[in-house]
Amino acid sequence: MEPAVWDGKYAGEDFAYGKEPNEFVRQCVEQYLKEPCHVVELASGEGRNVAYLAGVGHRVTAVDFSPVGLEKTSALTRALHGEEALKRVEGVQADIMSWRPHDAVDAVVLSFCHVPARERRGFVEGLVEMLHPGGLVICEVFHPDQVAKGYRQTSGGPTDPTMMVTLQEMRELLGSSRGTEIRAEEVEYVLKEGKLHDGLGAVTRYLWRKGASA
Repeated sequence: MEPAVWDGKYAGEDFAYGKEPNEFVRQCVEQYLKEPCHVVELASGEGRNVAYLAGVGHRVTAVDFSPVGLEKTSALTRALHGEEALKRVEGVQADIMSWRPHDAVDAVVLSFCHVPARERRGFVEGLVEMLHPGGLVICEVFHPDQVAKGYRQTSGGPTDPTMMVTLQEMRELLGSSRGTEIRAEEVEYVLKEGKLHDGLGAVTRYLWRKGASA
């Protein structure tokens, strides 16, 4: 999609995917990012995860190609957590496929960030390169069952199931050769994340730690 399409989704005062962080992201942060660190979220949208991360003390780089989404990220962070939290947020308008941080980071968050299948391996290689040894990939994306079982009509996601990811593919892309799988599951649950993620959904969740030699 072009930036203008996402600008249209994000236009207005409402938050299309809500103001609360994704629950899997919250769980992983609470358990594994207990000290302030540098987190990148790719395809950060309107900033629900970014605001949460900054609110609990992390430095956050929010990367998205929608200027409207980045503006709402700043507004949400300020509204929920104040000016001090906002100082910890850097918004970057860029293509997530080619953007790279200046220095290695401690975690990368992918919350319903869907990449075409033909570009996925290169994208994941970029994630690994971004991380310090010991850094985390925190990922929740739709599973192809989101389309196959008809959940997309209420809880959203791409129309093309090849944009979605199975646990097997995540393991093939990351797996144990270059790091440690910490949590991995395919689950169905009721999403309550704004008007565009509202209903039963099928997702793949993956938490992975980069090894020392990756």
